Amino acid sequence: MTRKISISEAAAKGIELLRKPIWSTPEDHLKIDIVDGKPGIWTHLFCPFNLECNGRDPVDVLRFEGMDYDAAEWVPYTGPIADSDEYKAARALYAGFRKEGEKA
Repeated sequence: MTRKISISEAAAKGIELLRKPIWSTPEDHLKIDIVDGKPGIWTHLFCPFNLECNGRDPVDVLRFEGMDYDAAEWVPYTGPIADSDEYKAARALYAGFRKEGEKA
């Protein structure tokens, strides 16, 4: 089992891609911005369902008060990235999920 790390530890080690092991969709992951070895204020949540439900993938998330960047609850993400065929295939599973006429 991979040891869990914090976002701060990942940034210090130059690890940009992370995921929580409890997430059910294996392609879901977070990309952190790293500025001078520390996490930036933006993170980017990649999820194959994002495009269908939010109209874009990734969804950018601003760091907010109470977000604990020192909690060791993440593992490095080593799965497919957004421009890979495998990730695109996972995204295609959700295409058309919304009802006709609904907007993202």
